[in-house]
Amino acid sequence: MKNSKDKEKADAIIEEVLELTDEEYLRHCIDEPVETILAGFEFDRNARFSNQHFLDVMAGFVQRLYLKGPGIKQDLSHPGACAEALNIIEKVYRNQDSPAYDAAIVDAIDDISNVLARTTEFITNRLRKIHLQWVYRSRIDLQNWPARCLIAEILISQWAPYLPPEIRSCRPTHLADAIPNLLKLISANNSIINKRIATGIDFF
Repeated sequence: MKNSKDKEKADAIIEEVLELTDEEYLRHCIDEPVETILAGFEFDRNARFSNQHFLDVMAGFVQRLYLKGPGIKQDLSHPGACAEALNIIEKVYRNQDSPAYDAAIVDAIDDISNVLARTTEFITNRLRKIHLQWVYRSRIDLQNWPARCLIAEILISQWAPYLPPEIRSCRPTHLADAIPNLLKLISANNSIINKRIATGIDFF
């Protein structure tokens, strides 16, 4: 183990990353704001359904979400919002039996809210991914090799009981370039541990 100042810095980095990637943090800072925007989005539910009405509703929602959503703050024009809505629909409804847009139309004819909900889920997952990439890039990737080795060493030491044997047997130098994956594994276990503590469930 390195000197105490190096260890203190590594400990602080680990603590900050775990806080910023904690499931409760992600729900509070990303999921809930997006869900609030969905809940407050209004459109004419009694309007006669048409392709144009569907696209206008989707574009309006995307406009509002990109302007008010967490970490976005992008003011899209209506044509830009239409293009982005179509892009999202293509990704959300791909791998269907019919073309993505046709599948979305079928879903929307029953209730446009179905498509809005799936769009919300897609954007939430994308925002989570962007946030996690930012956390690992700004907290881990900027560290030099000795610092990353020290972080890996601390993680293996502190979280050994919750890591697979093949991970525990690795040398820190073998994991120094895989710290984000190691932290994801630890973060997932941390969420389970916190839930068990909160509910009083025994660990073993």
